Amino acid sequence: MVEPTPISQARAGRLVTIGQVLALLTPEFPELTQSKLRFLEDNGLVTPQRTDSGYRKFNESDVERLRLILELQRDRYLPLKVIGQFLADLDSGKSVSLPGDDSKSGRHSRVTSTKYVTKIELIAETSITDALIAEAQSVGLISEEPFNASTIEIARSIMKLNRGFGITPRHLRGVKTAADREIGIIEGVVAPVLAKKEASSRSKAAHYAEELQNHFGNIREELIRSAIAKIDD
Repeated sequence: MVEPTPISQARAGRLVTIGQVLALLTPEFPELTQSKLRFLEDNGLVTPQRTDSGYRKFNESDVERLRLILELQRDRYLPLKVIGQFLADLDSGKSVSLPGDDSKSGRHSRVTSTKYVTKIELIAETSITDALIAEAQSVGLISEEPFNASTIEIARSIMKLNRGFGITPRHLRGVKTAADREIGIIEGVVAPVLAKKEASSRSKAAHYAEELQNHFGNIREELIRSAIAKIDD
């Protein structure tokens, strides 16, 4: 078994290879791969030096920067865009606070965006594993690649449930079934509105769908809240 490279070997002026970076960080971040490190570099989050032969060389600052990126992904489930902006502000000397505390307020804008990502981008954004993606796809929680912004949010929640409580996608079959039933009700309500083919039909249908979603969500939340209150009695 190869022993992890001591962090002291990554001190400024002492450079390490991409393989040594993996040895340093995979004990703490088991899902880290060379592909993900290259992906982070391609997106400008870390900039290792290059030898004349083109090999990547990382110093201590690079390693610590990678550790911060991975911690923000794992612990705060932040998208790379947010992490990148945080690092850019940090690099420019601005006074910054650790991002993620207001993630709830930014959730809606992310979900409604038209962004599509590849599998490697989904893994990089959420730290979800190949195995969890495959299992989530098998129960219909995640669609096939490319993935939209809603899938990013679902993958992020799957990771929280798996790491925090040992819950896997197979445990969430009932959640998917319930969501499908709600979708069926919504589609049944808005179908006559869309059938009128008036100029305002689509906006009315969208408004009704959102209102129904909010009511369903409120009922679901109160039912769960009531059950939790019994536990706390």
